[in-house]
Amino acid sequence: MKIKKVISTILLCAVLAGCSNSGQSHEIPLEQSNCPISTMRTGTRRQGIKSISNGFECTQEGSYFMYDGSGGGSWLLYIDHGSDTVIKLCGRPDCTHTDSDCNAYFKEAENICYYDGFLYTFNERNTFDLTDKDLIRMNLDGTERTVVYNTAKFMKTNGYNKILNSNILNGVLFFMVGKFNEYGETVFNNGYYKLDGSMDEPKLDTFFAPVLFSDGESIVGNVDYDKENELWVNGIWDPDKGIVEELFKTDDINDYSYIGTKSHYYVENGVIIEDSYTEGKKELIDTGLKGDYRLACFPDCIAMYEKGPYEEKNIYFYDWDYNYLGSVKINYEFNEEKMIGFICGETPERIFLTDDFLCLPRYYINKSDFGTGKIEIHALNVPDFGEEED
Repeated sequence: MKIKKVISTILLCAVLAGCSNSGQSHEIPLEQSNCPISTMRTGTRRQGIKSISNGFECTQEGSYFMYDGSGGGSWLLYIDHGSDTVIKLCGRPDCTHTDSDCNAYFKEAENICYYDGFLYTFNERNTFDLTDKDLIRMNLDGTERTVVYNTAKFMKTNGYNKILNSNILNGVLFFMVGKFNEYGETVFNNGYYKLDGSMDEPKLDTFFAPVLFSDGESIVGNVDYDKENELWVNGIWDPDKGIVEELFKTDDINDYSYIGTKSHYYVENGVIIEDSYTEGKKELIDTGLKGDYRLACFPDCIAMYEKGPYEEKNIYFYDWDYNYLGSVKINYEFNEEKMIGFICGETPERIFLTDDFLCLPRYYINKSDFGTGKIEIHALNVPDFGEEED
């Protein structure tokens, strides 16, 4: 299967004070009682949020972004809830925050995910060895990095020569591994490793690692492939049980919709549809829009915008009582050829927006604007990455 700028230490300490000791709120109270999707914002890979490989995390104190700087290394970023300033997550007073000595720097990491009081990422250790990657645990202020697992032995033992497309969600690391077959072709398998330390080495399974997400406690997405009918199988998967339930099959492997454990939500001919696995389809909102749209479902709102090419450049918002909350036009420049979506983060108060494929947060929308008739896009203060950003 072939598928691939800096603030003072004082401010940083103020932002993160107590992070590693405070309990994390994994569940946010609902604002619409009939919201049918998960309220979990922490420790998962959330559907509707565009990132290369789960590069966004929302905790009780603030939000984290893992920015993979296109050949210039990766940077762990943080923004406090209510702040307009994104920082590189490093509190060292002697640090310039511009090179690989910075505590916020990683050689190549794409993920950031909370689990059991810590942050986790999957980082390349050696640029010249594509089999040598570390699963890293750290405090919520980015300190005390600890390698909890290295892939080199597993890869060598099993003859794999590359590892890619990693995700971390719901306490599990997922990735793809590849090796040559007898015809010199690269074939791929999918592996997983639990963060709780209960596994000596990764295991392989039939799921398609890049397209696994979460609906709360459950891991959902492409769990198998029906070769006979050439269809992707979407379902519920568990690290201890494997495929728990098959939900539906499709010939389009995408994340333009929301896969729940009870229903599937998507847009068809401008109509937002709930497709219950037991009761069938129901039209929720006829938006009156024409075109090809993606859906982003959050605990307190639904966002909808074109898949691309982005001719319209509007994001439309609705609530779970099916009321129209307004729209906003994307008024900033972006790389249309490389965009995979505008929304790169969501919190109880905001929606973060990006302007490139690497999903660096550049702007945000306040949800308090919903229903006022004027939704505004605000610019964020973002760190300087120099050449890494080119």
